[in-house]
Amino acid sequence: MSHSTQLLPREFSTRATVRVLIVDDEPHVLAVGKAVLEAHCFETLAARSGEEALAIVRRGIEDGQRVTVAILDLTMPGGASGFEVLEWLRACDPELPVIACSGYFQEDVRELCQAIGFIDVLHKPFNLETLGVSVRRAMAQGNEAAALETTLNHDAAS
Repeated sequence: MSHSTQLLPREFSTRATVRVLIVDDEPHVLAVGKAVLEAHCFETLAARSGEEALAIVRRGIEDGQRVTVAILDLTMPGGASGFEVLEWLRACDPELPVIACSGYFQEDVRELCQAIGFIDVLHKPFNLETLGVSVRRAMAQGNEAAALETTLNHDAAS
């Protein structure tokens, strides 16, 4: 078993594919992010805009190949903000864990991001370890939230 697979929570290591979507308007950030995520054995999808990200998430749902985690830049000049894109993604796939990513964070922004629904906050520039840890944490938290919602829905139906 590879070192990267051992880092995945057990329920994800048995899945066929972990699909991570990285959304950023800067091509070099997408290239580095893709390389780092692939080093963790994640299938990586890249989008340069919120609209492109939404199309990828929708296509994944239609094809039965859902995105597992999305990493979303908060500042993409000339397009929708990361906050707007978060709303679009939540409307399309409410269970999708989304990580906020930016080079311009202050501590109060971190708290705001988590309060509005980002599962984690990642500072640029990121490295192999921080990106991998953030994605694994988002997968675990997303899995816990899905399990809780299933339990609540079951209890409400009873």
